[in-house]
Amino acid sequence: MLYFGSLSAALIFYLLSLVNLKNNIQLKNLFLLVALISHLFLIYHDVVLNEFNFDFSNALLVVSIVTVIFYLIFNIKMNYQGLEKIVIIPTLIILVFHYFFSHDYSIRNTDSLNYLSHITIAIIAYGLLTYSAVFSIFILFLENNLHKKKNSSLFSTDNSLLSMEKFLFTMIGIGFLLLSITIFTGIFFSQEIFNSPFVFNHKTLFGIFSWVFYGYIFYQRQINGLRGRKAIKLSLFAFILLVLSYFGSKFVFEYLIS
Repeated sequence: MLYFGSLSAALIFYLLSLVNLKNNIQLKNLFLLVALISHLFLIYHDVVLNEFNFDFSNALLVVSIVTVIFYLIFNIKMNYQGLEKIVIIPTLIILVFHYFFSHDYSIRNTDSLNYLSHITIAIIAYGLLTYSAVFSIFILFLENNLHKKKNSSLFSTDNSLLSMEKFLFTMIGIGFLLLSITIFTGIFFSQEIFNSPFVFNHKTLFGIFSWVFYGYIFYQRQINGLRGRKAIKLSLFAFILLVLSYFGSKFVFEYLIS
């Protein structure tokens, strides 16, 4: 009952939050807040009560709610018209996917403070870098409209592209720091956190490649002033590597191999 009620409410209120309510932003944010609470109950039911079941669909469920939370926090005072579509529509798809596909992949080390700290930092890092990727796509849409001298009703803002880009790389910098903590604790404290020794595989390789790319982008931004489309596309490539490192390996293992 809790599951279906939470899922239905999340879907309905996420959809309502997509309705164009320019004159009533508070109502739109209220819809989004109710959707988030319902989404949270869904996570409680399927992840927490199920011994921290972090299968592919549940992992998507958790990262998606963190991404939406970042959107809600950062967008309260900003007029980013159309950004909600890039955030909410994938979340709706994830919720529908979750209803049809879910596996039992429970973690038994949930009483470990080190494990809980590691997984919390990892979730925040993934959520922030996911929101950064979404924000990057939004900036690319705005730049495209600007170059074509086209006024779009789908994507618009009163903010300058320069200030948005600066904000983007602030998020990437924080996300890179959190990702660094996640990777290094996972490598050096694998036995203590996961009750298994560290294994170097394709998942680890993609994770390190992603971390190196994010580090390179952040370094070039600080030292050589890297900016514009090149910087944004590099950050999206780093994000793709990050997705492949965790979600790609989980998808292959749970849906193709199993």
